[in-house]
Amino acid sequence: MAAGAITPIGGDLDAFWSGLVTGTDGISRIERFPVDDLRVGRGGEIKKLKARGGRAPGCRASQLLLAAADDLLARAPLEAPADRIGVVVGTALGGVEELERALGSDGRLRQAAGALYDAPAHALARRLGARGPVLTVSTACASGATALGVAADLLRAGQADRVVAGGYDILCRFVMRGFDALRALTRERVRPFDRRRSGLLLGEGAALVLLARDRDACGQRLGRLLGHASTSDGTHLTAPDPDGRGLDVAIRSALESAGLAPSDIDFVSAHGTGTPLNDRIETAVLKRVLGARAGAVPVNSIKGGLGHTMGAAAALEAIMCLLASREGVIPHTLGLEERDPACDLDYVIAAPRAARPRVSLSTSQGFGGCNAALLLEGGAS
Repeated sequence: MAAGAITPIGGDLDAFWSGLVTGTDGISRIERFPVDDLRVGRGGEIKKLKARGGRAPGCRASQLLLAAADDLLARAPLEAPADRIGVVVGTALGGVEELERALGSDGRLRQAAGALYDAPAHALARRLGARGPVLTVSTACASGATALGVAADLLRAGQADRVVAGGYDILCRFVMRGFDALRALTRERVRPFDRRRSGLLLGEGAALVLLARDRDACGQRLGRLLGHASTSDGTHLTAPDPDGRGLDVAIRSALESAGLAPSDIDFVSAHGTGTPLNDRIETAVLKRVLGARAGAVPVNSIKGGLGHTMGAAAALEAIMCLLASREGVIPHTLGLEERDPACDLDYVIAAPRAARPRVSLSTSQGFGGCNAALLLEGGAS
């Protein structure tokens, strides 16, 4: 498994990791579109996006995916026939900004083609020369994790020899106005698991990994996807299940698929949005699953510096888990200063922690009751 990324704290994988361990804050006032009429006008916006070949390739969503792909390809060649290379990307919103423009007063109908959910995925496939399965999945803000799981299933089923998988989403007025109307956005900073937390902030980005079966892997590997699972609560359109039952089942199912026990988990990358309900419920679920060891397992959230990058979030967090294992450092939870008594796990506070987790659990949740869990193992050559 190799990776590439573009985020509000850096334009490639190295800058992403550096930003995490130095505590870079990627939240700023949004500049790409008007925000004066919104209750909250800040987010994790990518300020600079390099144009490939002197011009921007299509919609912004495609631009982010292609930037992540260029970063990935600079680190690892695909080394497979075109018809054996697959693409699976997750997104909450797809190319919705293009639809917003197409329906506007100066829009053109052909712009709506860029709004199709699979348009950015096909732009990525063209860039890679991939002629195997090309899939777009949408499980709200768990989409990046679901995409990695589907990619692993394609490899296991023999449908591809290499799969480039991950997630993306962009900031646009449509999504900002929606979250603003829901009063989900904080006017303060994002504070995962902090007693003063008051909501999330949105971000944009893209993250991709190259997956292959163990027997086909070559060169330096970032790590392995050991197990995955997805579930649905189906309890509410936007609110999480108050008991976290779907997330609980997802974690236990991922452990079963990997042939692991809760005692094998060395580190947890939490969904950790900074909303009052999510953080409390997620803490309770982790305590149930980890049992007596819950207080001894380090947990973090990286959304304090990036914002919630929606479809990209889980893919970025999975990459972070593997980099933590490789580098021997767990990034801290930016924004967490005063732990909520109801969130009483070992959240990595104030500074990165020296540790080299072998097995990491990454959890994700999304609107509509979507849940996903990934189990990842640090790499070896």
